[in-house]
Amino acid sequence: MKSIFKFIFFSFSIIILINCARTGRPNGGPKDEDAPLFVTSNPPYETLNFDKKEIKLNFNEFIKLKNLNNQLFVSPPLKNPLLVSPQGSASKFLTLDILDTLKKNTTYIINFGNAIEDNNEGNKLESFKYVFSTGNYIDSLSTSGEIRDAYLDERPKNTNVLLYKIDSSFTDSIVYNKKPNFSRS
Repeated sequence: MKSIFKFIFFSFSIIILINCARTGRPNGGPKDEDAPLFVTSNPPYETLNFDKKEIKLNFNEFIKLKNLNNQLFVSPPLKNPLLVSPQGSASKFLTLDILDTLKKNTTYIINFGNAIEDNNEGNKLESFKYVFSTGNYIDSLSTSGEIRDAYLDERPKNTNVLLYKIDSSFTDSIVYNKKPNFSRS
């Protein structure tokens, strides 16, 4: 009789242990659908009297850069492009090295377009801009007007307005031969 109880107890213990240690994949929770968020920067966003050669941008999650060469635009344009790192690997920060001499009393906008996205899901941080001024105020850079596609009679999405300074070098082909003085999305 003792051996039957031992057998039942042993069998019952084995069944409980097997059922407790089920193997499988955890579901990981809901899918991340949020774009990364800009947290801080050094120097801070909208810094006045900017005189640095390096900018460090921090984000709330690991990001990667996608199609940066086509997306990144600095207004007014720099003669030498920004050196952006890291590229090709995920990081919670970006470092921008300015290789040019900046103009005095000028508001600069570094527009990343849709180049910044989170590392895992590819959620884009749309139209992210970093703004600073080498003067003592941030220029509003405001423009007004309406843009319409004349053929389709509708407003196009993601349109950039390019502004050129009219001087002796202004010609009909300036759009093709020279970078704009300012750009606005």
